[in-house]
Amino acid sequence: MFRYPTLTADQYLALYQAAPGAVWEGGESRRNDYTEIYAFLQHHSGGAILDIGCHAGGFLAGLPNKFTKSGVEPSKLAAESAASKNINILGKTLDDVDAKPLFDVVVAIDVIEHVLDVEAFLRGALAHANKGGLLIISTGDPESFYWRRVFKSRFWYSSYPEHLAFPSYRYFYRFAQRYGLEAPEQIRFKYVNLRLLAVLSGFARQFAYAFFPALYFAYLKLRRDRKGNMEAVAATVPFGGPGIFTDHQLIIFRKRDNSACFPG
Repeated sequence: MFRYPTLTADQYLALYQAAPGAVWEGGESRRNDYTEIYAFLQHHSGGAILDIGCHAGGFLAGLPNKFTKSGVEPSKLAAESAASKNINILGKTLDDVDAKPLFDVVVAIDVIEHVLDVEAFLRGALAHANKGGLLIISTGDPESFYWRRVFKSRFWYSSYPEHLAFPSYRYFYRFAQRYGLEAPEQIRFKYVNLRLLAVLSGFARQFAYAFFPALYFAYLKLRRDRKGNMEAVAATVPFGGPGIFTDHQLIIFRKRDNSACFPG
């Protein structure tokens, strides 16, 4: 699935560069994508790791010192915060990273849904992985039943204006077939852990957002008026959306060789 229409790549990059450092930051301890990747890498021998879109460096900072940590990040303030955590910032985007050295692990957490050309992004990320290296993608799972069959374009994850593309496991599998890669591993999970009351409340808000949007936005306006601020993100995204459904996935590619498909 994908968003249409969209802005240009340069317009999106300019917006990310100007973003405050605290945007998309917070709640790292409750995020299951971090937990799943940490667990997956627990027995990894270590080496060089590249985080594409590392933001303030929260994920990399949680890794053990057996990894040499590098990242790319378009937001100036977030990149400065990551650098203060002893993370080597290589540039604003993947295009800024030199062809060598290559990395033992490349990760992209909450990134691929922000790109306009998913195939070009995957090719570029794999080009920076060593022979036998890993590419780990964390993103939404558009094959989730409630997303694809029930709420569709009014699903909470589709509502962020910066979310542009929603590749399914079938897409990743067919990408691997086209480029002679092993079938990627998929791990499905809830984005965060919530208590039952929060799940029920979030589901009610998601339901109202999808099927009674006028009432939902009237509720948002009332909430903003009471708080005395704009809550710009909450104006379009259902409160409590993350953690209600099993609607996220880790996709893990293993690069068998430095083939001509992914020059490095």
